[in-house]
Amino acid sequence: MGLIHARGRHRGATPAELRATHREDVRTIDALRAEVATLTLQLDQASVDVSGALEDRRVARAELAQAEQAVADRDRRIADLEHRITVGVRAAHVIADTQPCPTLDGRFEHGPVRRLGASPLADTVEIPRPDAA
Repeated sequence: MGLIHARGRHRGATPAELRATHREDVRTIDALRAEVATLTLQLDQASVDVSGALEDRRVARAELAQAEQAVADRDRRIADLEHRITVGVRAAHVIADTQPCPTLDGRFEHGPVRRLGASPLADTVEIPRPDAA
């Protein structure tokens, strides 16, 4: 190329030099076209990758929102249950303080385990079992 630039593009160039220059120009153009094609493919792939990443981000945000909602729902249920337990404990204390359980000495069966009918508070009449000793 140096010879051609020194003498001008076509001035004084021989046909052989022009053919050589033409072949070199064709190779350069082909190489540039191949490079453009490669870069176009890379750009297309990058676009696909970006689209996939954007979709992944959208899905991740939706999943995060669902998880945050589930945590908020769980926290509300826990707070509600804690409130119910507190109310129940307070109610049990009020009942225990206002309605003591009476005990009657001498009317209980002997031994660590008693039949329900043997309780002094039982509302039913105890029917003896035939196999009871």
